[in-house]
Amino acid sequence: MLGMGIVAPLLPLYAQHYGATGIAIGLVFASFSISRTLLLPIIGKLSDRRGRKIFITTGLFLFSLTSIGYIEATNIPLLVLTRTIQGIAAAMVIPIALAYMGEITPGGKEGTYMGIFNFFFYGGLAAGPIFGGIVKDAFGINSSFYTMGLISFVGFLLSLFFLPEKRSAGKRATTRKGYSQFFRPRALKGIFTYRLCFSIGIGVTWAFLPIFGDNILRLSSSQIGFLISLNVLIATLLQTPFGKLADKINKGWFVVIGGIMAACALMVIPFTRNFTEIFIANLLLGFSGGIAMPALTALVVEEGKKIGEMGSMMSLFVLFHSIGMIIGPLLAGFSAEYISITATFIGGGAIGLAGVAGFGILMKQPRKTQIHK
Repeated sequence: MLGMGIVAPLLPLYAQHYGATGIAIGLVFASFSISRTLLLPIIGKLSDRRGRKIFITTGLFLFSLTSIGYIEATNIPLLVLTRTIQGIAAAMVIPIALAYMGEITPGGKEGTYMGIFNFFFYGGLAAGPIFGGIVKDAFGINSSFYTMGLISFVGFLLSLFFLPEKRSAGKRATTRKGYSQFFRPRALKGIFTYRLCFSIGIGVTWAFLPIFGDNILRLSSSQIGFLISLNVLIATLLQTPFGKLADKINKGWFVVIGGIMAACALMVIPFTRNFTEIFIANLLLGFSGGIAMPALTALVVEEGKKIGEMGSMMSLFVLFHSIGMIIGPLLAGFSAEYISITATFIGGGAIGLAGVAGFGILMKQPRKTQIHK
């Protein structure tokens, strides 16, 4: 995640350097999620049958190779191709690592354990933009890509030599049904709806916050990297404490509060006029992720244990994130080019509020059914 964090905030400006318009920038970001989305259901099922390690190590190795692709991508089609390959690598690493962690989580400690996992997950994303911005300002953007490749390769070596294989998952998964079983529980419908809408807002932020900071506020690459790191860093620091709280208090409330905060922060961003103001808006975004994500991932682990196919469950969880990351940048690119960048952020926030409403409605209905019984 450190390697991904280094590159992500630099990509909009890198694409703009080669003549990308708003829609093209959206496509560069969306291509990553498109390829990841197409492979997630397949890899999730395969990991339930054949184990986790092979996918995690292969994906990390592929991540390291994409650093060369970024350096050689001197036009938009090549940049889209590189992002597509990186999306394939992400489909092998992120959901399978989540599944691995979910399987070793003790019952009743889902919030605590997933909060710890998210601490390292978001910690890499938080440090990446700052590190990448500093490296880029000091040595040029190619140095940032080389750094991403080196860090990913180190992750590959660590996983290859030290990560134990989990083979037991495959035996349990052979008698399971298809993906339709994951859409029967109302709780999962609510979780997936929230994840989709929340991720649309994330897609807007990562794709167009650098453009807003550079074109409107005239911020440096280091400042832009710091801003993106800020909300992820705050979210990182809050993962463990709010994960523990989620094991003691109703998890749904944390998800709702975090979602509302994120939507409000997105709507405020286009009205900021200096570094201090956008700093505060990003601070609010960070708090939203720190409050919502430990509880949300804990709910997913609980549902995954009931069904028994953690790899497939986490692949779907990441799938809806990927779909949101496709829709968000593309809609934002269209909005920025044909309406305004203000409408882009406000629209992302409105979609986030719709996701919170959907989550609240779908999570509440099972309790009513339980009472009638």
